[in-house]
Amino acid sequence: MSTPFDKASSSIPVTVVTTAGADRFAEPGATLLHLDPALHEHEPGAECVACAARGDIRAMLFDLLQSARAGQRPLTSVVVDASELASAMPIIDRLERGKVPAFGLRDHTVARSFHLSRVV
Repeated sequence: MSTPFDKASSSIPVTVVTTAGADRFAEPGATLLHLDPALHEHEPGAECVACAARGDIRAMLFDLLQSARAGQRPLTSVVVDASELASAMPIIDRLERGKVPAFGLRDHTVARSFHLSRVV
């Protein structure tokens, strides 16, 4: 299941799965994150704070990294289940370098620690 891009850097590879069955893309030792859909409809680019928090991939990855560090557990790869979202593009944009600016320590830590490996 691994690709040449998984070892492209010293950062942790992230796979975004847009179809059902994300667990089949999780190799042994991978962490599976499930993203919930928005609570209600929004105009494009006008997501409310409550809905934005449900799918804040940078916050989720930062919390996951902090938890792994505190528990002294290795974090080898992450699979993000985005199958229930209307569009995975906002998630992908936050993981690709240079697409959405990083603000604050959390975003910079995630940018240095993780990289988008693939989208399936």
